[in-house]
Amino acid sequence: MLRNSLRMRLLVPVLALVLVVVAVVTVALATLEASRVRAEATEAIAQQSSALRSLFAVTRSIMLERTQNSMRLLRQQGEAMGVASPGPLISVPGRQANDMLFGKKPQGNLFELVDGVTAIMDGTATLFSRTGEDFVRISTNVKKDDGSRAIGTQLDPNGPVILEIRKNHRFYGVVDILGNPYVTGYEPIMDAAHQNVIGIWYVGYKTDLQPLDAEVSASHVLSSGFVALFDGKGKLRFRSKAGPDSDAIQKISKDPPGDWVVVQEDVPGWGFSLVSAYPIADVDTTIVRQSIWIAAVGVGVLVLLLALQSALIWSRVLRPIQRLTSVAEELSHGKYAHAIGEVNLKDEIGTLAKAIARLSNSVRLAMERLNKR
Repeated sequence: MLRNSLRMRLLVPVLALVLVVVAVVTVALATLEASRVRAEATEAIAQQSSALRSLFAVTRSIMLERTQNSMRLLRQQGEAMGVASPGPLISVPGRQANDMLFGKKPQGNLFELVDGVTAIMDGTATLFSRTGEDFVRISTNVKKDDGSRAIGTQLDPNGPVILEIRKNHRFYGVVDILGNPYVTGYEPIMDAAHQNVIGIWYVGYKTDLQPLDAEVSASHVLSSGFVALFDGKGKLRFRSKAGPDSDAIQKISKDPPGDWVVVQEDVPGWGFSLVSAYPIADVDTTIVRQSIWIAAVGVGVLVLLLALQSALIWSRVLRPIQRLTSVAEELSHGKYAHAIGEVNLKDEIGTLAKAIARLSNSVRLAMERLNKR
């Protein structure tokens, strides 16, 4: 009965229309929200990457200036002793290597020169002696993990430094030394004829990466993403506190899965790579949450509209029709003394009311004629 009522027949089209509108608006706003979230994530990655690269650039610039000043001091003090020349073989931990002479003073297993420089300039200093094709540390204050001097260790034969030294070029930049990044300077030590490289001057500063660590740790992308910094050997140096654990970060960075967005950038002058990533599920979660909110608002609006529409239908249509129906019913039983207020309405109901009023008047006149006979 209710579903065939006039009220339901009037409300159902309105209900259907509003549901369609809510659905269309929800889909449209969800699509816009997805674009906004992706743009926001891209912008966050760009801003964080720019800030980190700037911090690395400033750190490198400051430390390179110190490195160059320290190199000038090391060379001045070494060259003040006399012309460099190769010395006899000496024993250093783990091997034999050529000594290095400045004037007639040997430097192998002696540390006065390198320690004197770093006492003034801080940092580290080393003299490499060429032995065959290797460059071996014969005097250094670079420390190994056990705290001992790295005497007898050799310059990485596959690193970027050796390529420049073999061309008689100097090298300044960030280098991994015994597992730690250093801002370094390397310059060839030439023989008296300035034709052959017989050794290498080295100075460097172990990088203070604590500010960089703090900056990376505080970084994040959406709710489950991460920012990570890898060194030139692919070792994870720093990572966001938020996001997955270190093993997962390494796996995602090395072989990005299809359900992650991964952005990898080089850090100029460091040989590091900066990886920013977030799961697509973060975007989907935001879209679902936003869609639920939009749908809830739509349902609220729908209920409000239906309540308002129902009240209007009752007051403007159903109640006048019920009154007119009641009048018509009484007219059918010969009762015609009615005051029909709806005749003042200017719509279709007012027209119907006027027709019923005329019918009532006709019934009254007919009844009066019958009574006079």
